[in-house]
Amino acid sequence: MFWLAFVLLFAVQQGGGSTIGRSSRSNDPNCGKASVGLNAAPQRIHGGQYATQGMFPWMVSLKNLKPENLHYKHYCGGTLYNNQWVITAAHCAAEATGGTDPSMWRVRAGLTSVVTWEDGREDYNVSRVILHPAYHEFTIGSQDVAHHDVALIKLASPITVNNLVNNICLPDSDAIPGTNCVVSGWGYHDIQNQVDGAESERLKWTYAPLLDPAYCSKDHVWGTLEVSSIQVCAGYEHGRDDACDGDSGGPLICPSPDGSRWELHGIVNWGEQPCGDPHKPTMYARVTAFKSWIEQTIQSN
Repeated sequence: MFWLAFVLLFAVQQGGGSTIGRSSRSNDPNCGKASVGLNAAPQRIHGGQYATQGMFPWMVSLKNLKPENLHYKHYCGGTLYNNQWVITAAHCAAEATGGTDPSMWRVRAGLTSVVTWEDGREDYNVSRVILHPAYHEFTIGSQDVAHHDVALIKLASPITVNNLVNNICLPDSDAIPGTNCVVSGWGYHDIQNQVDGAESERLKWTYAPLLDPAYCSKDHVWGTLEVSSIQVCAGYEHGRDDACDGDSGGPLICPSPDGSRWELHGIVNWGEQPCGDPHKPTMYARVTAFKSWIEQTIQSN
């Protein structure tokens, strides 16, 4: 079903007190930059690393507020974009109790821990939950697959930029296979936790190189029936370091062509269970395929 990871080329200190984004089709000039970061490195990070506050300022935790969702715990990941909008996976809302009812959701920003209090963490109510109109799920063999798995969440009030919170950039074009991208989330972070059903209490990240679609379409990987042109796959052929359950809706980010910022290239959709199997990379919604819908929906809402 669904998954995790991160790395920063360099840290870029942000000013505080301004409102994120614009209600236009262009990216905000300060998008995709973080106050805390790491130098890019070619080696993989086995099992991922824990993030610190400010490293992923666009990363949010979506909380479902139905009483049966114990303690309103983390439900899915999401990515801040354009003032008061979050980009996530449609299956997060479609499968949740309360679904697209905005009163059943809360968005938490500026955090790394989903359990303990951190200074700078803020919660936001939700006013709209919008699924892509072509979203649908189906099963091939034993594999659950989702297509057009994209949703938008509008916050009831705008988020303000500071060192811990910023929006992501949307790309103008696709990154090429082999690009060393990063995925992040609070999902299951090792084999034992998959068995026990325990997600990570702290935000984790790992590298997730973009893979050639021809490889992902091979029969021993996902096959042509499960892989489409509106998706991108990323990870390692050997498996192990990957996104997992609980990371759904979170960002796959890649460096911009000039290396100055991070761009959102994928939204965590689905993958193998248990996570980390060889030749079973995570599948993401390809953001460039949905960019027009994202921008038009935001403009009209």
